[in-house]
Amino acid sequence: MTIKSKSTFVRCEPSQIVEALVGLKDVRVIAYRRIGPDVELVIEQTVLQRSCPTCGGAGQIKERPTVRYVDLPVYGQPMRLAWRKHRLICRRPDCAGASWTSADHRIAAKNCLLTTRCAKWATVQVGTGRAVSDVAGELSCDWHTVNDAVMAYGRALLAADRRRLNATTAIGLDETSFVKLCSRRGRSYATTVADVANHQIIEILPTRSYVDVAGWIDQQPLAWKHRIRFGALDMSATYAAVYTVMLP
Repeated sequence: MTIKSKSTFVRCEPSQIVEALVGLKDVRVIAYRRIGPDVELVIEQTVLQRSCPTCGGAGQIKERPTVRYVDLPVYGQPMRLAWRKHRLICRRPDCAGASWTSADHRIAAKNCLLTTRCAKWATVQVGTGRAVSDVAGELSCDWHTVNDAVMAYGRALLAADRRRLNATTAIGLDETSFVKLCSRRGRSYATTVADVANHQIIEILPTRSYVDVAGWIDQQPLAWKHRIRFGALDMSATYAAVYTVMLP
């Protein structure tokens, strides 16, 4: 008896492929390209918002620009996502709005050259200790491409994480000195705000000046400031002044 072998390819229909790779249903695959080790998947949206953001009138497609993003590798191969966007203009002649380009944060965030899923993955990698250069090497892209995405997503995570502020009753202020790697030697300082009671970093400020550090504390909720009972510091007169004035 002959046993018929099953195909090893579990996805063959284009919409299923893009759903597996990108995780979106209202996107279709236009083309699949491979040049050497680089793989590019060309996609476009099937659902388009045509309403003018200025007046709400109907818009029409003006151009179809293609924007390329770095995506997660597929089977160890560098992957690029080429998104054929829609640039639209309002059909009303009296509308003061200019043209607008379709956007979808599920595919990629604004001003980010990594896809959303790739940017989230890179943020986790760097956040758990990997060097930005190491992650960029795995994605086969520029260092700044990864760093810009991690900074953007990291700020969003910090803004959403209010628990790190609510739990503490004791904070610590300390400075870190950085030497600039350039022809003219110079130093820059950052201030680490730590939750001493729970052993975690609350914030890192790119300065050690009184105005900036005191300004950060001043921006925090009143209930948080009333909860602080202890402050840790070294012999810094600046940080002592911050505690004295902002958290007497």
